[in-house]
Amino acid sequence: METVVIVGGGIIGTSIAYQLRTTDLDVRLFEKDMIGAGTTAKSASMFTHHQDEPERETYDLRERAWQWYDEKSGDGEIEFERIGTLHLAKSDAEYETVREMQASFADFGLDLDVLSPDEIAAHGLASDDLRGGLWFPDDGVLDSGEIVGFFAEEARETGVDVETGVEVTDVATDDGAVTGVETSDGFQAADVVINAAGPWAPRVNQLVDVSVPLRHTQGPIVVLEAGQPFSLPFVFFEEGVYLREEGLSQAFAGSLATDYENARAENPTHTRGIDESMYLHVADVVETYLTDVSGFDVINEWNGLRTVTPDGRAIVDETDVEGYVLACGMSGYGVTIAPAIGELVAEWLTTDRKPDLLESLALDRFPNQ
Repeated sequence: METVVIVGGGIIGTSIAYQLRTTDLDVRLFEKDMIGAGTTAKSASMFTHHQDEPERETYDLRERAWQWYDEKSGDGEIEFERIGTLHLAKSDAEYETVREMQASFADFGLDLDVLSPDEIAAHGLASDDLRGGLWFPDDGVLDSGEIVGFFAEEARETGVDVETGVEVTDVATDDGAVTGVETSDGFQAADVVINAAGPWAPRVNQLVDVSVPLRHTQGPIVVLEAGQPFSLPFVFFEEGVYLREEGLSQAFAGSLATDYENARAENPTHTRGIDESMYLHVADVVETYLTDVSGFDVINEWNGLRTVTPDGRAIVDETDVEGYVLACGMSGYGVTIAPAIGELVAEWLTTDRKPDLLESLALDRFPNQ
């Protein structure tokens, strides 16, 4: 029986463990902290079809993930609140972008409406200065902690060894192939090692001297509470900030920074504050667009790390080190695509045939690596 070691207990690592739970593989997952404690816990927890620059492969990957989310939410095994996504256009240039996005998604088979300013106002937003907005009605909010817990528990119940508080400190190799991992609890032999370590993925790659184009961007989220109930979809503003409702009277405000060129490698263990500019951007957006809601206070905040790639797509592929597999660089969309990544990796490992959907996530699309 082959042994597969998964490094990282976030939503990607646990999804892979969940999908491998009924196979003939001996599967072991090591998480240095608690399950879902890293980037997953600090995400906006959305499933969204939204893409600034729509790509067919990315759309198909999300559709694959949505099939799983739709089934499990329909069965009541996970929660999903459909609130929709709205991409707003204030300038003529952005409005043209919105129209181009609409046309691209129509080619994929997803018919979306461009809302007028009056229709946008019906979603609780002041729209006098807006040209319009692209509306994704089926997008919504997930509970990432619940999903990670579901993946991990189902995996454990069917024999997967999910260990927390155990750090992988080295990846052992012999003659160009992995032989196992050194952990804080000792050595574990392995035929396959999957790097699903999120923001720690670059450090794990260094252990086997594998070069992968990964950098970090920060993902600040400010939690706002109003003095009254209100409703709000997941809204992308041209000012570079997003907002979404959270409960009856709260909103998450964040910034989806995924630009690789302006990113850098950071230490995931460092605590990060939120720049003053972020508060100013959020205040400006709230004052401009949420004019009917008064008394917002900041009640919580955090700043996570996203692991991004040059083209904004994940890397899921084999490497020059035999048995060393990448499942990293989710570029801010780990929650959205996690079920699909788990299914595709499981299919690949159990059939020794790479699914077509993984071709767009191959490492060799970056020829200089």
